[in-house]
This record gives sequence, C-alpha cells and structure tokens, in this order.
Amino acid sequence: MACLLRQRRAAKEEQRLWVPYMKIAIVLPPEFKFCARRPHSIETVIRTFAAYNPWGHELRIFSDGGAEARCDLAVTELPTGAGRPARLKAAVSALKDFAPDYIEVHHEARLASQIARALPAVPVALYRHNYIKPPKNIFQRLDQTWRYGALDRFLFVSNDTRDHFLSAFPKFKPRAFSIFNPIDAVKWTGDPEAKDQTIVFAARAIPEKGLEPLCDGLAEALPKHPDWRAVLILSAYDDANTWAHAQVAKLAGLSDQVTILTNQPLQVVQDALAKAAISVIPSVWKDPFPLSALEAHAAGTAVISSGTGGLRDISGDHALYLDHVEGPDVAAAIDRLIADPGLRRQMAAFGQARARVEHTIPRRAEELNTLREGAVAARKAS
Repeated sequence: MACLLRQRRAAKEEQRLWVPYMKIAIVLPPEFKFCARRPHSIETVIRTFAAYNPWGHELRIFSDGGAEARCDLAVTELPTGAGRPARLKAAVSALKDFAPDYIEVHHEARLASQIARALPAVPVALYRHNYIKPPKNIFQRLDQTWRYGALDRFLFVSNDTRDHFLSAFPKFKPRAFSIFNPIDAVKWTGDPEAKDQTIVFAARAIPEKGLEPLCDGLAEALPKHPDWRAVLILSAYDDANTWAHAQVAKLAGLSDQVTILTNQPLQVVQDALAKAAISVIPSVWKDPFPLSALEAHAAGTAVISSGTGGLRDISGDHALYLDHVEGPDVAAAIDRLIADPGLRRQMAAFGQARARVEHTIPRRAEELNTLREGAVAARKAS
C-alpha cells in the first residue's frame, strides 16, 4: 500500500513538472538581422533566453537576412529592401508554414497586431524592450486600443515600462506582465574583496546615458583621490559625435587618472568590470532595463545609479542612488564609496548575490515559459 501511494505521489509530481512541447516563433522588426557577430541588445536577450530550454521547445527566429554569422538557433530570413508590406506578407506566409503554437513579436506593436490579425488562431505576444508612447489624442487612443486588442500578452522588461503602459491602457492589465532580462553570471567575474581602485563607465556616448554628469562628477572627485583612476568605455564615439568629445574634454587635465576606450568588444568591458571597485550608471532618461547595470552587479562592483526607469528593478536596495543626476551628486557618491571601503565592499557583494540569484537565466526563462504556456492555455480554454 505504501509503495502504491509513493507511486501515485511520484506520478502526480511528474504530471506537475511536465511541460508540453511548443513550437515558438520569435519575430523581429525590420533591420534586425539576428547576427551572432554583431548582436543588437534585443537579440542578445533572445539568445540568452533560448540558451535555457529544458522543455525542448522548438524555437525559430524570423528576421531580416544579411547576418555575418548565425548561432545554432533556426532562422527564417525575411526579404529586405522590398518595403514593409512585402516583408509582412513574407513573414505571415513563413509563419503559416512553421505552424507555431505561440508567436512572440519583439519591439513593434503595429507588426504584432498585423500578425495577430493575419493568424487569429495563434496567440500572439508583444515583447517590449522600451516604453510604449501614450496616445496624444482620442484618435490615437482608439487606434492603439484596437491594435492592442488583438494581442494575447504584453511582456515588458521592467515594472516601470509595464506600469507606464498600464497608466494609459489600464484595461489590458490582465494581459500585461514584467519579465526582467537575465544574465549569464558565469561571463561576469569579479571578487568584491579584491578590486582595483578603479571607476568604470561603460555605455553609449549619448546624453541619455549620463556621460555629461559623469564627466562633471569625475572632474570634481578624481583630483581629491590621486590614487584612484577611471576607465570610460564608450561606444557610438566617433569624430562626428562632437557633443561627446566636449564632455570628455572636461577630463583633459586628468590624463594620468583617466583612460578613454572607444568601440571595444564585450570582453574588454568584462575585464574592466572584473577589476573595478565602482561602476557608475547615471542614466538621465527612463532607462527601461539597462543590462550594463546588471553586468556591473554580476561582476561584483559597487554601483552608483540614477535609479531611473528599470534601474531599481535591477539593483533593489544594493546601489547608491543619486538624488539628482548632476555632476556634484555623482562626485559626492564617488567620494562616499571611496571613503567607506566597508560600505563599498558590502554593496558590491550584496549586489552580486542579488544578480546571481534573482536575475539568473533559469529563473527568468522559467517565468517566460510560464507566460508563454499561459497564453496558449488561455487561448485553448476560450
């Protein structure tokens, strides 16, 4: 009898853990090539999730052709240069041939709606990596409400981006979910107890990422700490970016303490964060979910953050948040962490632990899979 009960319990457990096989189509908007050699951040997130697939789901990417290299995911290339209507027609035809159980359209709401109305039998989700612009007038509201009505799920990379959407379209709350981006912590190493006296900023050289307050803050703080140095790893930094050059010029008198690296491969960022004691993320806009902050935590650096957008979803209580995203505030935060090594190491260690527990690939992939399965189940039940 006891043996029979154990078998029944095991059968129930197996039934609970069993996950149905699904064919999942992931559709990218125009100009996304899903290139393994030069990936867009959205493409990186897709690959990261796809790397964890214990359910054995069949995934297929639908993207533009012309990639320099592919990864091991199946890709259906869509025509480029023929215009959006031709691309949409080709996408719908290819999706019908693939016969997916679930379709996930990244970034573009209009494309997601068009696909949903062309394949009404298949649940379609819109996966947004940034904020959806609210309607400016009644006509835009009616158009967007009609468009969103065809979609089964709205997936957002942070609570802030989800809440921003729901503030304009509260009727879609039952379909809207947050799914934070994961990180492969193995690739981001660093011991919070063994760091160099280095401050790192790794981001695009654009106003939104806070290059101006960073440079103002470093220009004020570094002269007071001659044994500390800063490394700026800047992308989108070229001769045409005169604004960025003007910001970096503020550090010209600190050439022995400041290193400027431009357009570097990811490995350079990983190596710099592995050694650095402090990372500054002074985004001046509502950053949806910047991976740079998550990477800094995973590498064991103490993070100074503006806390805008999804930054608080990433760091929780384990970042030093700026009251104002201005040079004096950045300098004051740097001064505080340099003056208090215990606080600096504690923040680094706790932030690293959070990144490696809360933001792991298996955890986030399980959450995403549950949302995908829920969309399919809900459609079947309706």
